Amino acid sequence: MATGIGGAQGSLAEYAAVDARLLARKPGNLSMREAAGLPLILITAWEGLVDRARVRAGQKVLIHGGAGGVGHVAIQIARAFGADVFATGSAGKQAIIEGFGATFIDYRKSSVEEYVAEHTAGEGFDIVYDTVGGETLDASFKAARVYEGHVVSCLGWGQHSLAPLSFRGATYSGVFTLLPLLTGKGREHHGEILREAARLIEAGQLKPLLDPRQFTLQTAEAAHELLVSGAAQGRLVVDI
Repeated sequence: MATGIGGAQGSLAEYAAVDARLLARKPGNLSMREAAGLPLILITAWEGLVDRARVRAGQKVLIHGGAGGVGHVAIQIARAFGADVFATGSAGKQAIIEGFGATFIDYRKSSVEEYVAEHTAGEGFDIVYDTVGGETLDASFKAARVYEGHVVSCLGWGQHSLAPLSFRGATYSGVFTLLPLLTGKGREHHGEILREAARLIEAGQLKPLLDPRQFTLQTAEAAHELLVSGAAQGRLVVDI
């Protein structure tokens, strides 16, 4: 998250000179590989749940794409703050989602109305974090709690009708994690997030899901191809 954007050279190098405000010390209970896989998804999840939606104990939080990169970290952050967490995914991702402590919702078998009725007695979720975009963001607007609901998306890039959200008097926040790197504004906050999250990591409340396959500089292109294919089972890390 400190290089490879906004004119800065990329991270496939033995060393990099970076803005110190973006940095935090690696938690002692993370390997280098685990630490390398966290910053992008961790900052994205944190900005949505903590900075925008102000997640807190007692809330019901719905994470769309709970087995994905941002999604599995968002589950853990919300739970660490005391929320009751639910997450959508396909049947094949159920074990991953439940392994991180969320109630699994099969989005292919349950409609928005059905899972809102089942898990919130029809009231809607206090926070809905969309990590998928497209139709899933439209579904998020329908799943928000009346007046108090807050929808967050890190993929709100399309054209969407705000009517379902407006009729609930709910709130929407967009997350664009790369903005500080592109504008130079707010860079120190990335370091602050990593330092705050380090406490959760050291307390055993947060860990990344890594794809078991290993890549080097010589096979880095294969890692990119795997990422594009959508077949990765967790974060991809290139060993240098």
